[in-house]
Amino acid sequence: MHGLLDDEYNELQSYIDSLKRNWSYYDVTIMCDSWTGPTRMSIINFMIYCNGRTIFHKLIDVSDKRKNARFICEMMKTVVKEVGKENVVQIVTDNGSTFKKAREKMMKKYNLFWTPCVAHCIDLMLKDVGTHRIVQVVVEQARQITNYSYNHHCVLTLMREKCGGDIIRPGLTRFATNYIALTSLLEEKQGLKEMFASREWKNYEHNRTTQARQIEDLVASSKFWDDARRIAQSTEPISKVLRLVDGDKKPIIGSLYEAIRLMT
Repeated sequence: MHGLLDDEYNELQSYIDSLKRNWSYYDVTIMCDSWTGPTRMSIINFMIYCNGRTIFHKLIDVSDKRKNARFICEMMKTVVKEVGKENVVQIVTDNGSTFKKAREKMMKKYNLFWTPCVAHCIDLMLKDVGTHRIVQVVVEQARQITNYSYNHHCVLTLMREKCGGDIIRPGLTRFATNYIALTSLLEEKQGLKEMFASREWKNYEHNRTTQARQIEDLVASSKFWDDARRIAQSTEPISKVLRLVDGDKKPIIGSLYEAIRLMT
């Protein structure tokens, strides 16, 4: 088993080395992705893009680091040196304030482009939309409906039967999921109403609890559905652009500007 693993590793390394030989000819883009998990472990991934292919370069655990502009800048310098500064034409990162400050420092030392991640920028736009009180209220109400359905086995079974499947749940981190979840909920409006009007629901032993009655009233509320529809319609153009730039099936730069024009 150990020999097979070594063979796979050597084969993969040989493939990566063949890609690296193209770096000096095509030049490369360094892509940086930061992530913090539920245990507060914080990591930064570095990928290298060249000639239509992307490879993983390294991972850095920064959980115990002070992630200020100076630290980010020094980390980036190290990666640029590892790749070869003569090969690097662009760095792509998220659009956080720390990375912005690090960009200013890096641009003074290296002649390269530093580009904010389009998906992250659009996600921040949706975050700003979510600061409006009415949006906060409706998203929270949608979360209450889905959480109640998924936290009770009998209700979940009934919901899947009436809706013909699952409902996307609003997320706690990625802001776009809130609006995608609202659209999903709107698509299943009729199924949810049928669920609460069904004989199975009337016979459900916990259907008179305070929480159950609140959720039933919420699904019956025309104001909730009207507000949810307005929010979903107003954010759909932004969400479309986000889905476009967040995919990896084909290059999208040719259609990006037209998508942004339609969004505005």
